[in-house]
Amino acid sequence: MTQFTYIAKGSNGAEKSGYVDAMSLQAARDQILLMGLDPIEIYETPPVSTKAPKPTRNTAYLPMFETLRLYAGWLLAWYALVYIIGAYQFSKHLPFRIPYAESLFLSPLVLSFTFAAFLFLLLSSLYKHFGSKKIAGVILTAIGIGIFLLYRMNVQ
Repeated sequence: MTQFTYIAKGSNGAEKSGYVDAMSLQAARDQILLMGLDPIEIYETPPVSTKAPKPTRNTAYLPMFETLRLYAGWLLAWYALVYIIGAYQFSKHLPFRIPYAESLFLSPLVLSFTFAAFLFLLLSSLYKHFGSKKIAGVILTAIGIGIFLLYRMNVQ
């Protein structure tokens, strides 16, 4: 079992911290919820060793960031399906029409959302790769906004 350090809010709104032993981050989160607390941050506690301590970096549990990445991935998969069906309808004669897919396929707004979801996933992966530092987040956010604005200025 792994030990996790947590910071959570109690029912009265006061912040509490402590430790739980669990098999995974999700199991630790579930234990904290069972205690009647609302988790704010959960860190894996580094194992105690008899050797000289190595500098370790705790990884934070960021539920909003991971939820947005998950949503963007599903959105990108859905748009890919729309583009596949829409392109097939335009290239082949089908005995039926799917107006919903056809209208989404031709929509410039859907194309913008597709590009934005792809850009978010790409830049958030780079953010995680660079160690989730604030300066990297600010720089990647500025780059992402700049790329998206250039894209929108050139798409009719």
